[in-house]
Amino acid sequence: MSSRVIDCHGQGGSGETWADSGVTRRVDYKVELLLQRAAEAGIDQTCIMAPQNATYADKNRQIADLCEKHPDKLIGFAVHSPQRETGRLREMLLEEVRSMGLKGVKSDGHPTRELLDVVAELRIPIMYCPQGYGGPPAAMYHEMVMAYTSVNFILPHLGSYRSDTWWAHIDAIDLAKRYSNVYIETSGVLSHRYLVMAAQELPAEKLLFGSYSPELDPRVEIYAAKLLKLPGAKEAQVLGGNTQRLLGA
Repeated sequence: MSSRVIDCHGQGGSGETWADSGVTRRVDYKVELLLQRAAEAGIDQTCIMAPQNATYADKNRQIADLCEKHPDKLIGFAVHSPQRETGRLREMLLEEVRSMGLKGVKSDGHPTRELLDVVAELRIPIMYCPQGYGGPPAAMYHEMVMAYTSVNFILPHLGSYRSDTWWAHIDAIDLAKRYSNVYIETSGVLSHRYLVMAAQELPAEKLLFGSYSPELDPRVEIYAAKLLKLPGAKEAQVLGGNTQRLLGA
């Protein structure tokens, strides 16, 4: 496995931000800014996905087009709402993965059996943070991960964006300890001590570097990951090796 640095959580295109729970803020994330900052941060590839939208078919195709334009720099994730797009998820996701080359999916809303069944069929990871970015992960995760043991779940922001609820970080660490198919993404953790706690209590293969770029600055986020001062091989796992393994890249 190479030592590429892979950011597992970037965004591109227009929509509404995921960052402000309960607040509508329009965004238009420019891929040029994402690529520029990634290069400055020493990031080789970024997993890119759409911001929030009412529906995602067109947005996911735009992401696939960006990945086709920058194949060495971008890895595409689909985004879907299990509630608003019910009945169409399998058809859309099969096309997006098998024909358009997307490598994972982010769930806008609690994943349903319809979504998780096709995720399991395609053997792709799913990213999901319960109740927006400030909610408690544990209660929403246990049933899913036990029912879908072959699916790899990525929990963003160590369970709580900007550490809005510090105890959600503790829950996220406990989830990753308990279940072999739960992985923690590192971006947007305001209280760095919880990243330190995660690095101390979890094996390195359970942590995935993410930046949430360009909403957050990847030059800052990668520095926060490097401040964990992991041994070289473990740091390489966190900064890219683990994501590479989950994506089969």
